[in-house]
Amino acid sequence: MDRRRQTRQPEGDGNRPGYPVRRCGGEVIPPVVRSIAAGAALAALAPSAVAQDRLVTTPVPTSPIAGDFTLAATGDLIYLRPMRATLEARSPDMLRLLRDADVTFGNFETTVLDLATTKAVAQAESGGTWMLADPRVPRDVAALGFDLVSHANNHATDWGVEGMAETGRRLDDAGLTWSGTGGTLSAARAPRYVDVARGRVALVSATSTFTPMSRASDAAGDVAGRPGVNALRTVRTALVTRDQFAALAAVAAKSPLRTDGRVGDGVTLFGNRFAVGGTGGRYLDYRYRINASDLAANLRAIRQAKQNGNFVIYSVHNHEPGNDFQEPANFAVELAHAAIDAGADAYMGHGPHQLRGIEIYKGRPIFYSLGNFAMMNNSLDAVPADMYDQFGVSPDSATVPELLQARNARTFGDPNLYESVIAITRYTNGALSEIRLYPIDLGVDIKGADRGVPRMASRAHGDRILTRLQKLSAALGTTILLQDGVGVIRVAPPTK
Repeated sequence: MDRRRQTRQPEGDGNRPGYPVRRCGGEVIPPVVRSIAAGAALAALAPSAVAQDRLVTTPVPTSPIAGDFTLAATGDLIYLRPMRATLEARSPDMLRLLRDADVTFGNFETTVLDLATTKAVAQAESGGTWMLADPRVPRDVAALGFDLVSHANNHATDWGVEGMAETGRRLDDAGLTWSGTGGTLSAARAPRYVDVARGRVALVSATSTFTPMSRASDAAGDVAGRPGVNALRTVRTALVTRDQFAALAAVAAKSPLRTDGRVGDGVTLFGNRFAVGGTGGRYLDYRYRINASDLAANLRAIRQAKQNGNFVIYSVHNHEPGNDFQEPANFAVELAHAAIDAGADAYMGHGPHQLRGIEIYKGRPIFYSLGNFAMMNNSLDAVPADMYDQFGVSPDSATVPELLQARNARTFGDPNLYESVIAITRYTNGALSEIRLYPIDLGVDIKGADRGVPRMASRAHGDRILTRLQKLSAALGTTILLQDGVGVIRVAPPTK
């Protein structure tokens, strides 16, 4: 059914060259001449200049998405080879969920290259694996039913900014709307839009998990902007007991590698910050603080997206505190609430490769993590020499699958990483009415190339997945009902 995409309109970064100007009463005044006469002239025009400034900050009216609207959403697309024919034959019901929605979203967590022709090279640092997809993958993803994808994640620059840019071009060629990376920071933060029958849908994408070289920047003077991801920087603090803190402070006092001298509210040692706090769990308890300028700029992008669209998705790739944690980091909760306050209609989290809970905040859904839709990293055929070095294996002593099998057994053995859901969220005139959760199975017990490939879960397996998500969401105040193998969240209409 051809039901969705009419046009796609990527937005530019707005970093156009030129001299700063001020408009006063319709006249352009370049800041070249500074004299008493010029100052007097500007002073005489000050009232209209002030009025102009007030006009810039006037609230812009917005309108919600029209009528009945459905958004389908998945987690990470570690989708490395074309699998549409297999999925069509094996799981047509799953594809129907993706294709029947007005808009379908996922996180595109790989690089798309033709190694025979690309100028991109594997970087010294990767997001954990040097992800590499077949050049036919973007068109395959579009054919599965996806319309919008995030490209902001820790694998965006596995093959450098050249690979990042080539991936963006190939996503464009496939007709997929994407956001989260760009030639400058402003471009990476910019909303991207897709126009569908019900209205204009915007996507703003960011990542709090990224390699140091992948963070984009804007131009400053003669220094050009840097390509990369829309990075949300955070400061992490590990909470320890008072005795542990005292010992760390004593070490820091003697260490030439300490990065601060204060120990009143925390101490930073060897790149890690520590403070006194609760430590009752299996792991260290972490607290995070978001970089204020990154937060403000992302909220401004969301606000602009809502002003120029009818529906806004805010996508955040977020592994913190780690892939072993089923609860979101404290900053993710703060960020999700702030995003919705700024105008987001849905917050889409992904990153830790497993499900985290769902919250309904002010009548809007927050998916703290939708896990994986596909996890085909076991089927890579080409990896750089650096990966062999990481595991102390000689390239002439093991095949790539043997290397990956040993690595995955150590890193990706948790069955939760192979269980997820497709979330179908329904709105009426912009108001959330219902979320339906369809469990999918990525085959934790399957060997070989089929592992990590999605399919609808069996009834028994699906009920286990939904029961786990039910418990995680209950802690966030959300009730999930289990009905005939589907999780259902009903949302009362907003009170007037």
